[in-house]
Amino acid sequence: MGRYLCSELVVLRTVAGESVVNLEEIWTGGAVFESESPLEAGSKVELQCGGMRLHGVAASVELHDFGCRVETQFSPLTPWDPARFNPKHLLDLSLLGPGEAAD
Repeated sequence: MGRYLCSELVVLRTVAGESVVNLEEIWTGGAVFESESPLEAGSKVELQCGGMRLHGVAASVELHDFGCRVETQFSPLTPWDPARFNPKHLLDLSLLGPGEAAD
């Protein structure tokens, strides 16, 4: 299963507390989200996505003017399962024909 683009507000939990973040990409082993609060690479995270909890680590963090973009690697014990959580606006880019993504 490949990576999917999406857009959904989910709950992020870290040792610093809880906040709402925008989930932008998801795949079996990880996700990318935008957060207004800074987060350090290597931080343990939990994403509450509907009724599913995905545990992992912030693998990379890119700071920008409005917060940060975080790529997370999920624990092998909590992989993303689209049967349990299906984000809104889910787009599988592999289904697009050549050149369609650029249009």
